[in-house]
Amino acid sequence: MLPWTRKIYFSKKALIVFSILVVFLFLGFTQIVSAQTNDTLGINQVQQSNIALTGIDIRVVVVKIINTVLSLLGIVLLSLIIYAGFVIMTAGGDEGKIANGKKIIVNAIIGLVIILSAFAIVKFVSDRILGATGFNRGTESTGQGPNLLTFTGSGALGDIVRDHYPFRDQKDVARNTAVVVTFNIPIDPASIAFNTNRDCWIDDFSGPTTTCKDTAGNNVTETTQLNTIVNPYYGDCFIDNNNTMFCDTLNTSTIKIDTSTNIINATAGIPASVVASYDENRQVFTVVFRPVDYLGSSTENVDYTVKLLDGILRADNKERLFPLGRPYIWEFQTGTNLDLTPPHVVSVSPSNGSNDAPKNRIISINFDEAIDPSTVQGRLSWDGNFDNILLNTTSTGQIEDRVVTGTWKISNGYRTVEFIPPDVCGQNSCGDTMYCLPVTCNGEGCLQDFSALVRTAQWSGNADRPFEARPFTGVYDMSFNALDKVDINNFNKPPVVRDPNTNTTKIIFDGEKVPDNYFWAFQIENKIDNQSPYIKSITPPIEGENVVGEAPVNIIFSKILRFGTIHGVGITEYPSGVCVDAASVTSTQPCSLVNETLPRLSTATFAENIGEEPNIVTKLDIKHRTFGPNGLDLYYFPTVTSTLQDQNQNCFYPGYGPKNNTDECVLDYDADGNVTNADTMNCVSVNIRNGSQDTACLYSVVTTTSNINSCLDILGNSNISQFPSNYIK
Repeated sequence: MLPWTRKIYFSKKALIVFSILVVFLFLGFTQIVSAQTNDTLGINQVQQSNIALTGIDIRVVVVKIINTVLSLLGIVLLSLIIYAGFVIMTAGGDEGKIANGKKIIVNAIIGLVIILSAFAIVKFVSDRILGATGFNRGTESTGQGPNLLTFTGSGALGDIVRDHYPFRDQKDVARNTAVVVTFNIPIDPASIAFNTNRDCWIDDFSGPTTTCKDTAGNNVTETTQLNTIVNPYYGDCFIDNNNTMFCDTLNTSTIKIDTSTNIINATAGIPASVVASYDENRQVFTVVFRPVDYLGSSTENVDYTVKLLDGILRADNKERLFPLGRPYIWEFQTGTNLDLTPPHVVSVSPSNGSNDAPKNRIISINFDEAIDPSTVQGRLSWDGNFDNILLNTTSTGQIEDRVVTGTWKISNGYRTVEFIPPDVCGQNSCGDTMYCLPVTCNGEGCLQDFSALVRTAQWSGNADRPFEARPFTGVYDMSFNALDKVDINNFNKPPVVRDPNTNTTKIIFDGEKVPDNYFWAFQIENKIDNQSPYIKSITPPIEGENVVGEAPVNIIFSKILRFGTIHGVGITEYPSGVCVDAASVTSTQPCSLVNETLPRLSTATFAENIGEEPNIVTKLDIKHRTFGPNGLDLYYFPTVTSTLQDQNQNCFYPGYGPKNNTDECVLDYDADGNVTNADTMNCVSVNIRNGSQDTACLYSVVTTTSNINSCLDILGNSNISQFPSNYIK
């Protein structure tokens, strides 16, 4: 006889302990299996005593039936465990009864595993079905109530993802669009693309080539294993002699693009080609994905979801870019049409014929729609590969000195391209390095001629699409429409002119200064502008109340901004971690309907220049998810960091702005760029001589703080920003 059976047989204490344990387990488990009272599955509608059965969604009825059956099975299972325990305890040493009781317990445990698994599956399916369709859980007072917005899976631009296209929740997206993502951190392109076209880096790593070797020293062919290619080049396409294009392909295990109904499937992910935009350091921040087939349908709108998964790796240490199990997700909706309209240049800076721009000016080009970044982004140099956008200047030296070296970078929702020259010429008020154009004329205030050219792409020859571009031949939009001159109806691609002596394509000749290329010329003055930008006005107003959920947030500055620096502008929502249903329930217990809290407020900032010469300034438009969703009364604090710069690379420091809503802030500067009248022109006075008081902090009492975080701490004080106690879980 085994010792433990003897102990059970002779111990009345053990019987009492076992009975208490069984009761405890019974109560605990029945609390789990009958959890529809607490809406564990997220489908409990309301008390239905006064609502007809036909008012209940059929999906809810089905899920409730399944949930009830599982609860009953759980009770049966616990009954079996109690019975098995009784059999063992009363066996009186009978080995047969003991073995029978143990067998019942084992089978009951197996049943427990099956029931819990079924419970988890039902919850997962119900969450997907009811959540994906925006199911209305209702309120106790009306039975119908608001459709609670949880923003599950939403991400915010700024931390890891700087920009993407289509934008979050964008509607009527063209079916022939590309999907583009720009990261703040350089990524490993091998983690998002397969080197399907089997090309590699040239020996000097200046670009790709199809003449490659494998690790055994053999020439690479179409049968070569991808993982044996030496120095593989990830993210490009090439066109062979038969005019056939071969592209690298999307790794759908790390980035998934699919319809919102199909994205939850294990096999989700449409096939797409991949083009990575490498910078001068061979780092990849921006990637273009072109679906093999048109998205959506010609007869109805279709919702799409993009998931950036945790398999995407950083370039430096090959670690995960996103935390495990926490993908970046956004959605958009395609319309029924293709985009057949070409893009146009709407403005440039310096403007055509201007002669007053300082040499620390960032040259910019603004388009009327998003442009494929692989066509406008790159390093311009005499011996480089990029030649879609040229910048030349006068030179009395060698012909290569006419080519202005620098980097074209895209920003502002892929609608603005800016040129950053490499010559260091000082620092701004934040201590950041300032770069200048190569002005070599003698004397302060002298003028030097510059000219720029944007090359449109070649026509594909498709008669049904008069502006369809041939890939990689010039500038085109997200839908392969080549650049067009606004006042020209018929598409024309001027031939690329090469210098007869050097064969270079980096010099602008008269033959290319015609439509549909875009050409302009200007003069740069031998001076440096050092006046920092400031905020003139803001909307909604300071201390504004009753702001609607979709209210636009606009900030108007005193100067034209450098659009590539606006990503530091955002909005902080207070308090954080608010229950999504806190305003919808009368209970003091938060999160009683939906066990979720609002994620961090998602924002994306876009810029446009407004006004007329010479008083053109920039207006920022901060796109955001709904303010105060589900009837919540929340506080919102727009923030502008000192990393923001104007078009002459002056940073937003000191941070002057309006102190009230009656008038604009207007500043005057002396010859050295110092503010002379901040106290008298409705501007917050910032004491830059005191290192602890250099950030404007606006509320009912205007003050200044050491930084934005200290301002947010003040604004989050309960005496200033009050909220109900049940808002926080």
